[in-house]
Amino acid sequence: MTKALFYNKVVFVTGGSGGLGAATSSLFLNEGAKVFITDLEERNILSKIDAGSSVEFHKLDVGDPVACEAAVQACISRFGRIDVLFHAAGIVGPIATVTTMPVDDFRSVININLCSLFYLGRYIIPVMVNQGGGSIVNIASTSGLAGDHGLCAYNAAKAGVVNLTRAMALDHAHQGIRVNAVCPGYMKTPMTRPFEGNPEMHTQLLNSIPLGRGSEPEEVGKAVLWLASDEASFTTGTSKSLKAPIDPKQKDVLTTPFTRSTGSGRRMDC
Repeated sequence: MTKALFYNKVVFVTGGSGGLGAATSSLFLNEGAKVFITDLEERNILSKIDAGSSVEFHKLDVGDPVACEAAVQACISRFGRIDVLFHAAGIVGPIATVTTMPVDDFRSVININLCSLFYLGRYIIPVMVNQGGGSIVNIASTSGLAGDHGLCAYNAAKAGVVNLTRAMALDHAHQGIRVNAVCPGYMKTPMTRPFEGNPEMHTQLLNSIPLGRGSEPEEVGKAVLWLASDEASFTTGTSKSLKAPIDPKQKDVLTTPFTRSTGSGRRMDC
């Protein structure tokens, strides 16, 4: 019988009670992992995945460095180690330009999407070093590889994730720690519902994708599992784009404005 990819390994997940985080947590559990799920709200995730003693939920605001340190300690107290960090928590924030976005909202998007990786890394990496190594997989975005209309804060934050991922990989490779990022395009999760609320924008978006649909969270989650696993033992510092190519005939979707109500929307799932 083939041994599970993450047999007896401990995975620390942020944004784990919905969307990509929840889907990927289930995949980790199916591969033998013990999963420490964190998020702002539990949202019945434990009953949904029904994994018994192999999973625990901990309330966490990743934008709070003190709370991040406490969550890492709670995971160590519960499972004794951390082999993988899967950082999926994030928000889009208001759809706005640099001239219209409130300063506090801009700071919030940067703090939750980018600074949170710094907070978690400073507490989890020493744990991994003491264990002899580990793997970190961050959720960036194709928005971090190229700009989008009306998403100035989100674009900046995700570009930061791409480059912080690379910096962490270079800094800690000699300690046996691999750091990679996944850059999904349009994925069907609670975070992308604003697109669905604008029928014209949503139709244009789907028409721009040759496959005619967004990705499912489980599809992205499988890429996360590979990067986190020993199967990717020679892969570090990469940011894998999981976006189908844009159809050139539909390229105008990239610059079509759309609207959404303002407010930071501190929803912690991708």
